[in-house]
Parts: sequence; structure tokens; C-alpha cells
Amino acid sequence: MLRDKVRKTNTLIAINEIYESIQGEGLLVGLPSIFIRLQGCNLRCPWCDQPEALSFKKNTRKLSDLMKEFASFSAKHVVITGGEPFAHKELPTLVETLLDEGYSVQIETNGTLWIEDMDGLASRIHITCSPKAVARFFVHPKILLYAKELKFVVDEELNKEVLLRDEFKEFLRKGRVVLQPESNRKDMLEKAISLQKGLLKENFTVRVIPQVHKCFQIK
Repeated sequence: MLRDKVRKTNTLIAINEIYESIQGEGLLVGLPSIFIRLQGCNLRCPWCDQPEALSFKKNTRKLSDLMKEFASFSAKHVVITGGEPFAHKELPTLVETLLDEGYSVQIETNGTLWIEDMDGLASRIHITCSPKAVARFFVHPKILLYAKELKFVVDEELNKEVLLRDEFKEFLRKGRVVLQPESNRKDMLEKAISLQKGLLKENFTVRVIPQVHKCFQIK
């Protein structure tokens, strides 16, 4: 058991940055959070606001060193984002270690990938899935099974037909769909409100939530 713990703490994680802020997006908006931005993504969205985190560079750090840094922060909620978290085989080890240390964990994912070792952990965390147009809004079945919310970036590609796909209906019925105007653009906010009204006619209520941290000009 001790050897296994040492092996886990020596795990190398590809890190773009770590910082403390508030959760500015989705259903957990406003929650004080530690953000772990992993380095590397399998998609290339044209409006991505973190292009420096897209390439799979070898900027790695030991998990044990990361945990020491987390201890210096006040927040007890950790958001693993990217990049794309599920593109990293070390994700289950990172999540399990955080849970063992008493943190609540949230993963922000584009939904296209899955890691089988997450099966035993996914029900204990908050998965936010943001389906992307560049992937034709495909979401892996395991993500659909475990995700707590769907967060759609409202851009030129998103339409009501996408939101009403059969695989997304359960999230609509539970009121767990968020429409996020791309880059807080005024025209995309107007489109989001129009989509919201259209879905109300279908008896579905969705939330329109901009990127709140950008409204406050904080990270």
C-alpha cells in the first residue's frame, strides 16, 4: 500500500497553470475554486480562449508538489480544466488523490473522450460537459452517463436542433443545461436568449450564464 502511494505521488502531470479564483461558468458559478489547467487538447475550437493550453507540451510536475501548492490556497473545490482533461491518462490518479485529501472535484470536458479508470470515481465528482461544434457535438456515452450538466457555448454553429438531440433530452428535463454566450459577445447573448425562449416553447427551461469572471475582469 505504501509503495502504491509513493508511485501515485510521483505521477507526472502535464500542467499549463494553477491558480485560485471563483468558478465563473456553469451551474457552480461563484464557487471559490482552485483551477488546474492541464496542457493539451484533442480539439481546436476557433474561439478557444486558452490557445496556449492546446499543444501537448512536456511541462510536467510531480503530483506531490502539486498537492503542496494546493495546501497554500483557501478554496477546497478543485476545477480540472484544460486543454482537455480526459486526454491525459494521469487524470484518475489526480482525481483520486484530490478526493482522498478532502477536496471536492469538478472536471470541465469537451465530452469526446473517456478513461475507463474513471468509472469508479465519476459518480463522486461534478463533470461539466461542453459539447463542441468542431466535434459535431458528439459526446461519449460515459460522459452522458456521469455528467452533472451540459454547458453549450452559444456561437454561430449552435442551434435549437442540436440542443433537442435525443442524447441531451434528459439534461433538458432535469434543468441542467447552460447556454454560455461565446466570449460574452452581445450578439451571442441575444442568440442565447432567443434559444432559451424557443426551448421554453418545448417545455424545457435552460439557464443563460455568461463567463462571470470576465464580467469582473478576474482570472
